Amino acid sequence: MKSNKQRRAKIKAHRRARAARADARLRAPDRQRHVCPHLLGAEPADLDVLGRYNNTWGPLPGFYVTRPFTCRDCGSEEVWTAKQQKWWYEVVHGSIESNAVRCLACRRARRASHAASRQGEGANRLGDASARLRVLACAAPTADARAEVAAALESKWWSLRTLAIAALGRWGADEDIARLRALADARCSSWRSWERVGAHAAARALAGRLRSAADEGGAK
Repeated sequence: MKSNKQRRAKIKAHRRARAARADARLRAPDRQRHVCPHLLGAEPADLDVLGRYNNTWGPLPGFYVTRPFTCRDCGSEEVWTAKQQKWWYEVVHGSIESNAVRCLACRRARRASHAASRQGEGANRLGDASARLRVLACAAPTADARAEVAAALESKWWSLRTLAIAALGRWGADEDIARLRALADARCSSWRSWERVGAHAAARALAGRLRSAADEGGAK
């Protein structure tokens, strides 16, 4: 009788072999690739969701197929199932260009290592600063709060700049709206530039401000 460990190893080996066969079919010349997706254990892709959360010039996949990969840290042979890919791309909204690179054990070890590095006062400066900006956005602005937000807008961390923009949208004073409009107008052709990211964040903050004003007007 086989042990549970042996059964798991057999199932894992079967998944790797199936993933390798599916990957080989997808990499074959076009004349050999006309196979039904369900024969490869595929999961259909939601193109509407992928289109909303991915900025890519390439075509979006019509379905996901279980794929083999080698863990970057321990070198073990693993598989990234079609269901896991669908969850990653459509629920978590991971980049369609990203792929699995670590096994479950190495991902857990990496998360534990990161969590340990954030222990202690001042160890997680980015997290603390982010939490601080969220608190400031929910309260009436003071001179000190405006100074903190202004400093965050110049931060090297884009996430802090985005939170600072959201705070301006929550406050909604004339000077805040003017700053948001200036950021929204600072368009740039590069997808990976702060100007484009900041413009989108400012546009969202302005749209949220308009919705809030409309709700307040309707409630009167």
